[in-house]
Amino acid sequence: MSLSHIKYVCLLILMVIALPMAGAKPMAAAETVTTSPGELDLTYDVKINGAPTDSILDLMEQSSRLKQLSDKLPPSYAALRRRAEVDVEGFEKVLRSEGYYANEVELRIDNNQQPIAITFDITPGPLFRITKFDIHFSQGKDIPTAPTLSDLGIEIGMPARSEPVVDAGTQIVVDLANRGYPDATVAKQDAIVDFATDAMEVTLTIDAGPRLYMGELELEGLEKVDQEYIRRLAEWQPGKLYDNRVIDNLRRRYLRSGLFDSVRVKSREKDQPDSTVPITLVFVERDRRSVGLGASYSTSEGFGTQYYWENRNYFGEGEKIRADLTIAEIRRELKLTFVKPNFVKIDQNLNANFDIRNETTDAYDEEAVSAFIGLDRRWRKKWVVGAGVSVEYAKIDDSGVTENYALGGLPLTARYNSTNDLLDPTKGRRFGASLVPYLGLNENTPDFIRFEMDGSTYYSVLENDRLVLAARGKLGLMAGDSAGAIPANKRFYSGGGGSVRGYQYQTVGPLDASNDPIGGRSLLEVGFEARTRITDSIGIVPFIEGGNVYESMAPDFSGEFLWGAGLGFRYYTAIGPIRFDVAVPLNPRKNVDDPYQFYISIGQAF
Repeated sequence: MSLSHIKYVCLLILMVIALPMAGAKPMAAAETVTTSPGELDLTYDVKINGAPTDSILDLMEQSSRLKQLSDKLPPSYAALRRRAEVDVEGFEKVLRSEGYYANEVELRIDNNQQPIAITFDITPGPLFRITKFDIHFSQGKDIPTAPTLSDLGIEIGMPARSEPVVDAGTQIVVDLANRGYPDATVAKQDAIVDFATDAMEVTLTIDAGPRLYMGELELEGLEKVDQEYIRRLAEWQPGKLYDNRVIDNLRRRYLRSGLFDSVRVKSREKDQPDSTVPITLVFVERDRRSVGLGASYSTSEGFGTQYYWENRNYFGEGEKIRADLTIAEIRRELKLTFVKPNFVKIDQNLNANFDIRNETTDAYDEEAVSAFIGLDRRWRKKWVVGAGVSVEYAKIDDSGVTENYALGGLPLTARYNSTNDLLDPTKGRRFGASLVPYLGLNENTPDFIRFEMDGSTYYSVLENDRLVLAARGKLGLMAGDSAGAIPANKRFYSGGGGSVRGYQYQTVGPLDASNDPIGGRSLLEVGFEARTRITDSIGIVPFIEGGNVYESMAPDFSGEFLWGAGLGFRYYTAIGPIRFDVAVPLNPRKNVDDPYQFYISIGQAF
């Protein structure tokens, strides 16, 4: 072989060796990998060292692909390394978003251990701070004034976190939309980081868009709901400066009526400055009719069923007509209800109902018919106050003596509700009070005044409402004749599923010689629950409740305060929790109270 041939062969060998080396990706300097021969288990353990705060450590763990995919092992070392490298980039982004722009993240992978040890060593560097924050507007005919930095939550010298900067831009756009500039946008956001001074200078350039005025209100999608009624609810005044808050409040008013599944604002075409634009709302109506049924059971009150039929838009202006039928072991009732919303004034309702019932309990047997008409009005968003007139005729068998009673009443009511859910509240408060002066309309019926007040509060202790503490109280007072002279169906009673669990229905309080409830002129109850979710659909609720009824006009604590306690189970559904409670009396009375009671129904106890 000639010398030239030898040189040619050597050159080929060098090319074969060099080609894969040229295509290989160099390992990052911050990464140390130790390999061992043979196949290894690719399970791994992740440790993050040096995070500047616990909250930043939480953000890193939440963003980590290694953490997210820990139950899905990578197919190879290369895939494992790619996951780790993605986390390096993610951790650097987290640190920068929290104001640490000169950070370093070192990755170490050691597969001589089982599980494989993956360690991130964080050097956050100095915390950068905002030293300048300017807001500029694009050129235009009308340049609005910008909100102050304090209104935007910005302070010179604060940590240079990205979230407050982004929120400030969003808040400027929202503020402008409430002041005549609904098309405002953040045209440019400049954030200059100076590594020499550990500082950030921010400049936001805002395109305010044209200044607009609200014109005529146009409505689309209405079918069964009367259009003039919807216009009357709007109390619309065209020509005012464009204000998103006015439109949002109007949408909420329409949705609160229960007539619509959705109400949205139709997109506008591009407008000229100082133009008056129509506001178009697009409605999707709800089905106006519905039927429903429910059931409950308790050892003291027996089995009960409830049925209802409802039309929420009977005459086209949101009028509600509802029929409720209750068929239970101790109660049969038919109740017809009519509600005329926004009667004469916005947020003022006309209410009327007619009720026929038959009730058989240990305290009394009743056959009654009653009617009511009145007004209620929303006050300060979360309050509803009302007044009306009622009449009632009842035939009552009380301890073997049957009397006919005729009553006229003037019910005065007030209700407050700041809770977040009707059947399963996790935060907020409820309060209700009623004062009813009664006038006897026949010689058997005395005059008296009945006052009742109840409230409850809810506090979420753990994230995702895993533990909610709930408490309630109830107070009843009555002025007038003695308890025995007042119709038995108007006296106060306690005990049972909606009262003090663990005791039979109405038996907490004075009893006669046969241990039947007598009722009284005053009442006091308290209750506490710890609503704990085990899973998304299963929960347990330990509870304790106490109360008593007194023959005096106000609670005088002449009798023993009776306590009951127990454990409840909850199955959470889309329509509310299904409740199963077992309760025992803590101070049972001999030959009166059973060892336990249980209750099944839909919704929380209070």
